[in-house]
Formats: sequence, structure tokens, C-alpha cells
Amino acid sequence: MSRTTRLALVTSLVSAACLVGAGVFVVSSTHTASAGDRPVAVFGDTRVERGTTNVARPSTPNVVSGALDTPALTDAVPFAYAGDSITARPDSWLHQLATDDRLRAVGGYAHSGYRADQVLAEIGPVPQARVLVVEVGTNDVNQAVATERTIADVDAIVRRVGAERVLVVAGPPSDRTWSRWGADRRSGQLVLTDALHAVADEHGWAFVDPFRSIRAADGAYVPGTSRDGIHPTAEANGAVATAMADAIERTAR
Repeated sequence: MSRTTRLALVTSLVSAACLVGAGVFVVSSTHTASAGDRPVAVFGDTRVERGTTNVARPSTPNVVSGALDTPALTDAVPFAYAGDSITARPDSWLHQLATDDRLRAVGGYAHSGYRADQVLAEIGPVPQARVLVVEVGTNDVNQAVATERTIADVDAIVRRVGAERVLVVAGPPSDRTWSRWGADRRSGQLVLTDALHAVADEHGWAFVDPFRSIRAADGAYVPGTSRDGIHPTAEANGAVATAMADAIERTAR
């Protein structure tokens, strides 16, 4: 076997290994979220992305759906969530707030890797929520979805959930200035944040940027606050969770 052939074989094996890595524990539920839903464990998932051919790709995303069964005071603020991996990952702000008895997640949907339109397709009404937290758009930026389309999907999510009040969340920092869809993720997140702030002002919704303390001036993560350049570390998410808790309480007043 020639050196060139051996190199091609090794490259092929490494690529295959990356695609079939060990399973990751995630939580999921039925398509329609409600206060009675409880997360259940699943392994694996298949999704089709806009702008690509309809080829199923194996993945093991984090998914959270429905009410979270966590300790809460009787007068805790009932809130709903709509999000992507920034909300769904095991060390996210949502999971870190699970021990905050001032707040109670009563429904919603968050899925790692999902665009705003995909979250819209899965989320259901949560009218008992006093506040809806909308944290979507980072995957729209990655996949070069037009900002206007993302904002329209945010508006549709708000209308579908039907919460009393709305809290829109800024886009997170990004160390990536590229994506396989040809997007500059870092500058795109800044554009998205401006658009989300504008639509919140237009509709009278609340807006929060919980990433201020971990976002550098150029839109990247402050060194040491992200391992992959896309998601905050568990420690950084502690600061994000604190900012989110304060914003949810302010919005509920």
C-alpha cells in the first residue's frame, strides 16, 4: 500500500470516528410542550438543516421540553423558555436556575443546534407563564439565515406561547468568524443582537444582554469563558444565570 493510500485511509477512519462518537445523555419530550410535560432521556437524533440537501446527519443534541420539576416558592415567577443550545445544554443558565426557588419554569422548548423556525415548529402555548424568555438566533447566524426571517420567527414564537410578558435575550459572543454556510458568526451575532433589541423596543418587550461580562469589545468571548468559542463554560454560565434571573424578575413586575 502506497504512502498516499495509507494517508487517505487514516483520514477516512478519523472522520468516521468523529461521526460515531459515544452517545450523550440528553432530555426530550413530545412535540407540544405543556406545564404537565416532564423531560425524558433519549440518545441520538436526526435533523435536516435549511439550505442543505435533505440528508439526515447523526447527532446527539441536548433537548429540554415542558415544565421543569424543581423546588420553587409558592409565589415564584412562572416563566417559559424558547431556546437553542445556549439554553438546552446541561450547564446552561436554565439548568443553573433550577435551584433558584424564586423562579419556576412552567413550559417551553429548547434544542441544541436549532434555528428559530425549528424551535417555533416544536414549541406550544404556555399561557400560564408570566414571562417568556426568548433565546434564539445563534444557529440562524451560523446558517446565514436573513436577520429579518429570524425576527419574524421570534415574533411568531411569542404569539404561539402566549405568555403575559416577553424577555428577549441578546445573541451570545462568538470566537468564530466563519461557518460552513459562509457566515461570519462573530459579526453576525452583533447584528442579531441589535435586531433583537430593536424588535423588543418596537413591541414593548424587555431585553437583556446577559453576556456583557463575558463578551470582549470585538464580540468574541473574554479569554477563558468558552472552550469551543461558541458556548460559555459552566463557570461563565453562572454569571449568565445571575443576569437572567434578575431580568426575569424585573420583567415579571
